[in-house]
Amino acid sequence: MKFFIKPTDSSTLNSSSNSIRLSFWSLGMASLALFFLYSCIQNVPGSTDIAQSEKAPAMSDKKADMMGKEKSGVMEKEMKEADASGKPIEVMEEEVADEEDVAAAAAEHAKLFVENDYPSATTCATCHPKHYKEWSVSQHSYAQLSPVYLSFSSFTNEITSGTNGDFCFRCHTPIGANLNEDPFMSNLDRHPSSREGITCIVCHRMTKTYNKRSGRLAIQKGDLLAPVYGPSGGEELKRVLDNTDEYRVVTKKGKPGRKIHTKAIKFEAISSSTFCGQCHDVTLLNGFRLEEAFSEYRTSPAAAKGITCQDCHMGKEQGVPSGYEEGPAAVVGGKKTTPRKLTSHIFAGPDYSVIHPGLFPHNVEAQELATMREWLRFDHEAGWGTDEFEDKVTEDMKFPSRWESVDDRYDAREILNVQFERLEWVRQKRLEVLRNGYKLDKAVILQNDKEGLRFKVKVENLTDGHNVPTGFAAERLVFLQVSVTDATGKVIFKSGDLDPNGDVRDHESAFVINGDLPLDNQLFDLRGRVLVTNSRGGERERVIPVPYPITTIPFLRPTTRSLILTGESPVERIHRRSLAPLDYRWANYEVDGNLLTGKGPYKAKIDFIAGMAPANLIGAIKGQGFDYAMSAREVADNVAAGYEVLDSKELVFNIDGNKDVVKTSFLNSIFKMFR
Repeated sequence: MKFFIKPTDSSTLNSSSNSIRLSFWSLGMASLALFFLYSCIQNVPGSTDIAQSEKAPAMSDKKADMMGKEKSGVMEKEMKEADASGKPIEVMEEEVADEEDVAAAAAEHAKLFVENDYPSATTCATCHPKHYKEWSVSQHSYAQLSPVYLSFSSFTNEITSGTNGDFCFRCHTPIGANLNEDPFMSNLDRHPSSREGITCIVCHRMTKTYNKRSGRLAIQKGDLLAPVYGPSGGEELKRVLDNTDEYRVVTKKGKPGRKIHTKAIKFEAISSSTFCGQCHDVTLLNGFRLEEAFSEYRTSPAAAKGITCQDCHMGKEQGVPSGYEEGPAAVVGGKKTTPRKLTSHIFAGPDYSVIHPGLFPHNVEAQELATMREWLRFDHEAGWGTDEFEDKVTEDMKFPSRWESVDDRYDAREILNVQFERLEWVRQKRLEVLRNGYKLDKAVILQNDKEGLRFKVKVENLTDGHNVPTGFAAERLVFLQVSVTDATGKVIFKSGDLDPNGDVRDHESAFVINGDLPLDNQLFDLRGRVLVTNSRGGERERVIPVPYPITTIPFLRPTTRSLILTGESPVERIHRRSLAPLDYRWANYEVDGNLLTGKGPYKAKIDFIAGMAPANLIGAIKGQGFDYAMSAREVADNVAAGYEVLDSKELVFNIDGNKDVVKTSFLNSIFKMFR
């Protein structure tokens, strides 16, 4: 079940001879039917062959241009014939203008829209540029693209003999699940709408109210003309549809031009927190509660006050109820619609992109310029498309065929400059939501003498809506990094420092396990730990939450025991270390007097750091390979590079001396360990 490995179906290779022996008549009829079907598909405006989806826009453009040229040539011939016969040229000129408008509209339509049962977000971008820009950098839009998630899901299925199935897949790409795509295929080969993750229609083509469902969502099929569902009714849309000429839209299939959904239906559930709970509360079929964000919310002070998930995560400021913007929901035919309440679709969170900037954020221009495979071969780190690099290019330098043209490299660089701006924009939004959730309140000195230094730091959860970290809390690395230095800058104590892999020095660090680095006994870390039940009793930590099976073959089975009393899986659980809403915890540190150098004053620097995932998770799943042909080292380095300092404190210890070293008894040393 590894990525990039496509298993061969032996049944296909060993088909019976009876199924192969077709009569010429049957074969001919089948061929005719396929030809008819293909012709119908080709005549659907904006239709796309899924297998060639990456090339579809360019092919459509070319086809539209050729059609336009052919029509233009025919009309010129007809005009000449009409002039010779005395037919009024004015009429023909009007007809020519109409034909040219039709051809231009058809070309524009083919370029911008890929119509199928599950329209791409790029179709929404034309009329909803603000929403698209926000969504394009969001956690929702990255959900399926993440190589970490893809390999994690693949690894889970491998160690459960495939019995986890598409459990993860159906939340990360509901479109892919509804298209029955292989959960283990590369994103490079997926349908365009599938690799968009939680794309527009996942929420706005939802008609049913679910609770804690763990995915498998019933999304209404339909092209662009199909109804959409949202927090308000369709009064403004009706006004636009009553003035199609003014807004330059069409509402009929087969008619070229800018298509628009023909109905907007109010769906009140989309504004409720329960709507988010469909995916943001994840319970495996064996009872293991993997994610509990929605469960945390339901018992929170925020829920008691009537504050919704949307109030905090779709308002003006990420992470706090800050009200909503006002403005036009759409720009149709260059005209803005009537201003109303606007929700933000940026959905900032702890995740960040570790893939090529040509692939993420989602960008219509990037998709039009090159395919995903072609972007992966654009070496932006080498400086392609910049004057500094291009001025040094010699004739003997080789480039991938797609990037042989210097003009194409400059065009790509212009797009990437926009991508880098958007990545920095969403980085700031990520910091905003995290800083609205975590705080270093104060640092207090407890001891300051030759016997040693002791101090504590108060860590707070500022939110009243859920724990921090929340979601898959066993994956979120949130910790304090502390260093104490003397007056010369020499480090005499450290905790929360990273090993060469980018891990903290806990029990899951490869360098600690191998004995290359000591265990960090004073580490303060809010990341949960997954505990699994051993076959002979007891528990142990696991990086991936899969229990040790009693049977030979590890299957993921439904639990046979009631969870009413325990509230947790009988085989695995998460030892939660997160902070409850508005809760706090003290982190305590002690520097033994033997470590003092006598060169005071001493300074303690305390950084509060948040990361997407620990490096050991990458190490655990690396056997699956990573999408986009990324190496485990590359993924781990990119993950560690995204660690952010949320808050900092400093303490100064004004002492000069160092502790006199005295010999102590063995019993005294043991007593001191438990002091």
